[in-house]
Amino acid sequence: MQNILGVFSVVSLTLFPSLQALAEADVSAAAQERTGVACAIDGRVVDATGLPLPGVLVSATPGGDVVTDENGRFCLSNLTPGWRVIVVASLSGFRSETRQVDMPAPGTVASLDVPLQPAGFSDDVVVTATRTSRRLQDVPVRTEVVDKTLMHAIAARTLADAVEYTTGVRVESNCQNCNFSQIRLLGLDGPYTQILMDGQPVVSSLAQVYGIEQIPSRMIERIEIVKGGGSALYGSGSVGGVVNIISREPSRPAGGFETRVDVTEGHANYSHSGSIDWASSDRRTNATGFVQIDDVDPIDLSGDGFTEISYRKLRAGGGRASRYLLDGRAKLTGELTMLGEERRGGDQLHLPPDRAEIAEWIDTRRVGAGTTWFHGVNSSMDYRVTLAVADTHRDSYYGTGQDPNAFGVTDSRLFLADSQVNQYLGRHTLTWGAQATWEDLQDEQPAYDRFTDDVYRNVGLFAQDAWAFARGWELVYGLRADKHSAVDRVVASPRVAVMISPAESANIRASIARGFRAPQAFDEDLHLSSVGGDVRLIRLDPGLREERSTNYMLGGEWRPQAGIGQALFELNGFYTGLSDLFLAHEHDDPVTDAIEFLKINHGDARVYGVEANAGWGIGDAFVLQGGVVFQRARYGEAEPDFGSRNFFRTPNRYANLTMSWVTGRLGTIFVGLRYAGSMTAPHYAGFIDRDRVETTPSFVTLDASAAYPVYVRSTRRLTVTLAGRNLTNAYQRDLDQGPFRDSDYVYGPRFPRSVSLGLRAEF
Repeated sequence: MQNILGVFSVVSLTLFPSLQALAEADVSAAAQERTGVACAIDGRVVDATGLPLPGVLVSATPGGDVVTDENGRFCLSNLTPGWRVIVVASLSGFRSETRQVDMPAPGTVASLDVPLQPAGFSDDVVVTATRTSRRLQDVPVRTEVVDKTLMHAIAARTLADAVEYTTGVRVESNCQNCNFSQIRLLGLDGPYTQILMDGQPVVSSLAQVYGIEQIPSRMIERIEIVKGGGSALYGSGSVGGVVNIISREPSRPAGGFETRVDVTEGHANYSHSGSIDWASSDRRTNATGFVQIDDVDPIDLSGDGFTEISYRKLRAGGGRASRYLLDGRAKLTGELTMLGEERRGGDQLHLPPDRAEIAEWIDTRRVGAGTTWFHGVNSSMDYRVTLAVADTHRDSYYGTGQDPNAFGVTDSRLFLADSQVNQYLGRHTLTWGAQATWEDLQDEQPAYDRFTDDVYRNVGLFAQDAWAFARGWELVYGLRADKHSAVDRVVASPRVAVMISPAESANIRASIARGFRAPQAFDEDLHLSSVGGDVRLIRLDPGLREERSTNYMLGGEWRPQAGIGQALFELNGFYTGLSDLFLAHEHDDPVTDAIEFLKINHGDARVYGVEANAGWGIGDAFVLQGGVVFQRARYGEAEPDFGSRNFFRTPNRYANLTMSWVTGRLGTIFVGLRYAGSMTAPHYAGFIDRDRVETTPSFVTLDASAAYPVYVRSTRRLTVTLAGRNLTNAYQRDLDQGPFRDSDYVYGPRFPRSVSLGLRAEF
């Protein structure tokens, strides 16, 4: 009977326009009475059983964002009649759904019901791979997402902590004194990875020296990771891939704070953070602010009087605000972030740095600001313009033997202008634009006769077409041309990617991309370390040429339904060929007090391997997932210092396994394992009698956490978390000791065993 009535209703509204108009008027009146505003689209979001879903983010393009109420209903207003609007409904634990709605005549309202299906694995809307918004499962270039849920589960304090459980990603410490760290993607060093803030390269070479441990987790909504050549869209420095930090944009008033204490080897470290979100009743204006304070105690693990864990004091804060204009078709966003960090390692930390045998003291201050204007001109075109500035100042002391002259000052001022136009032309999405960056880098280290005053300018033009030329097929091809001030000629970086979807749950992706790195000072060049009682520094060869790369990737994923949950199977192969490779080798000038290394072009190299992932999950209630990487990283000809053809600190095998279980009243339980296989590492004489290459042991680390909700009422929640990191205490056993140690001879996990207790409130 219900089916007959449904058919009768459709026929009646089709044959009798007056009845249809009356029905739409009734819906519009009911929606306006419920929401207090005139709706253009009145809708409801439900789960697979038809029950309403509150708290669903509903985004309209062009338009704005709203959140469903307790009955799963939403109201989109200020939409232009006659336009085609793209509506996306997203909720953690469910697959995002996209609908196209042709807006009706003025005074009427469109009705829309959106059912969401449970998803065992992340199905967010991502932007990094193509610089356009796409469903994660549908993006032609493979993208991985780290969301807030995982960051809470692993008790991530900074960006460095947050990405450690992503397959193919390794975070390593490179200095025993100050714990300078970097992110490696698929075997390539940190300078091959470009860190983006909301899609923009505003993290300068100086800011990246300690930056991955200075970007607090409180400011991060999610992290998108794209491996492989990204120069076609993002220019120099994205040879290994990009790590894009997405800031939070609130859709309703909310807030929260968290306080935590970590105990490591009897030392207590503290972290306090908070945020507050505000959104107007019509959802057209929103603002968010955050603050985070971290204090890390220095730790001497070997008992020789010299630290292995540096002292750190981080203070960070910032805010972001957006306003929708032009009837919701445009958005103006402004943001400001500030941070200050002091860190020190070595010995005699209670004395001034120049009274210690070894001291690395760094006082960093960074201010970043930016504004973005987005405008949906019509249903087939939108554009975005971004202006940003970042100023980083660092006072430092890199010295040995109580040298009174080893103080230094480094400044970096970065300016960025970026524009992008998206045109939606049938089956084509054409993206094109221009980007200009200007960085003034000044570095003064008088004790080592190093004075740098460089200006790096880069102008890039890019264009990309995403062409869905057949059912289940999509081709993405693009080209970026860069003119960098450190390179004599224009550098072209093309990319071609194709995705084949033989079924809704299966995708096959392949890509070829060219990339380059300009011959400029990177983070590793702006960090000084010590060995044998002397400071080691890197100078650039005056004839250094740009480094070029070609990256090939081929892989497939299958996400079938498996019982009451969803399974995941992934297999990806990768190959990166490098030419005119940058390599720092020992080139000491015996007249100076430092040990110099010279960065030169050293032939070619290749990094290749296979990455596999598998998992099974029931929404967000239970997720079991793991991945493994088998790879090789080899020079074309042996490096000159040790005669090795293998990349140092690059294991041939590494893996991870995680389990997350939301038990209900008992809270959330997380268990994670990470494995890093054996690798080779250079070890310079000082503590040891001669230079040699070491073969390291493998490591297995175990992390676990339990988050128990002690108070839950309406939108308020109070959660207690008990977490342990590196419970196996897998830490380097053969650390150098004393004032003549090689501070760069570090490998393995960044921290020994620690236990933390945290309290998080959300409202």
